Amino acid sequence: MLVLTLSALNFSCLVDDEDEGGLQGIENSAYLIGFAKKTENESYFVDEGAVEKNYPVSILGGNSGYPTQSDVAVTFTVDPSSTAVAGNEYNLSGSSFVIPAGENFGTIPVTINTGGLDPDTPTFLKLNLTSSTGSVISDLNDTLTINFVGCQSQVDAFTYDVSTIRVSDGGLVNQQPESITMESVNVFRTATVGSYGPGAANGSIGGTEGFTFSDVCGTINVESQNLVSLYSNQVSGSGSVDPVTGDIVITYTITFESGDRLYESTYVKQ
Repeated sequence: MLVLTLSALNFSCLVDDEDEGGLQGIENSAYLIGFAKKTENESYFVDEGAVEKNYPVSILGGNSGYPTQSDVAVTFTVDPSSTAVAGNEYNLSGSSFVIPAGENFGTIPVTINTGGLDPDTPTFLKLNLTSSTGSVISDLNDTLTINFVGCQSQVDAFTYDVSTIRVSDGGLVNQQPESITMESVNVFRTATVGSYGPGAANGSIGGTEGFTFSDVCGTINVESQNLVSLYSNQVSGSGSVDPVTGDIVITYTITFESGDRLYESTYVKQ
């Protein structure tokens, strides 16, 4: 018992403690419905004709996790802020869909007209969930933004000279050459994050090093994600790509129990 106790005391990680007290309230509650992701990027650089994509809407919780006993009908609307035009970038076949009984998700089908994407400026379609039978729409997951991207990223699998500062005091926490890797179309991953990663001040902390970001026509988005894809600390931010040099500047936050920390990383092509 003493050995087990000492082992527990010596164990530490970057994960904040999670409050499990709210779990009891889920029992026998209504099903909670929401989009599985808040944003999706659809990138096409040539006319491939009409492509159908299906965007999942999931049962996020409720009723102690038991499967639904009947179909859940869900309605949605197109947000008026959308810049994409129906019949040009996309087509919708309706404004409702069904999550079948016993299933944990349903999908909204959207036809993407790849020949209608602007090669210079991205447009977006924003969908709002409005109602569902026998369930509740999540306030945090009730919208999906689909970005239609016709411009190919200038970011590539180059080696960059990276320098990362802690914005609060300008302290240099990382400076070294490193590579950015491509994960999918216009989606990339860095090798370090803040002062963490190979060769950085705090070294490797396990998991997948760095963070994932997307480049939409020179505008970078770091969607909220687990630190090094492992810890509950969240990394999120934004940045830009210089259209002439291809150099990158990304400003992002890492959450910690002691308080959030803001970093800025500059990537200069070698």
